[in-house]
Amino acid sequence: MLPPDELTRDRHKQGAVLFKEGDVGDAAYIVHAGSVGIFKEIEDGRIQLATLKDGELFGEMAIIDGSPRMAEAVTLEESVVIKIPKDVLETKLASHDPFLQALVLILVNNLRNVHRAYMHRPRSVHDYLSLFAVHAEGLRTYLDQFEALDPDAEALKKLTVLENAVRDLRHLFTSHDDRRRNVVTDTDL
Repeated sequence: MLPPDELTRDRHKQGAVLFKEGDVGDAAYIVHAGSVGIFKEIEDGRIQLATLKDGELFGEMAIIDGSPRMAEAVTLEESVVIKIPKDVLETKLASHDPFLQALVLILVNNLRNVHRAYMHRPRSVHDYLSLFAVHAEGLRTYLDQFEALDPDAEALKKLTVLENAVRDLRHLFTSHDDRRRNVVTDTDL
């Protein structure tokens, strides 16, 4: 159980911003009454990722892994929200088996990775070429582990041709003024 004396129950009007994308995680929240929308800004505008209702927890990921908030939380109607301070949640997590703590962190990281992959689909030439390069590198690492499957290293030779072509294309497009902005960042790769 969570210590009730350390939690606050706050009433919010419709449209209240509980946290913004990029904020530091200082608390997790539970919808006690009403509803909260989770929103994300993307190139094409603002999209709603989720609608949370009574009893649903949100905002916990930024506390568990220490990353900035990946979206904005806004009340969709007059709502009552229970605020769980960061130190309370951290104390609760620390009291559990280290294996379970690691498992929770892995699950949070996996969810963030899925979110990044979904939200940061390549748009510009630079994005596509960056992703080609990263995937070629990953394929090379994979093929290096299984050289018995390709004793003549034909696959690696073809992969080298692909890597050189991507390098040449990146050089060709160095000064390309793409009308679409880059959305894939180093943290996405």
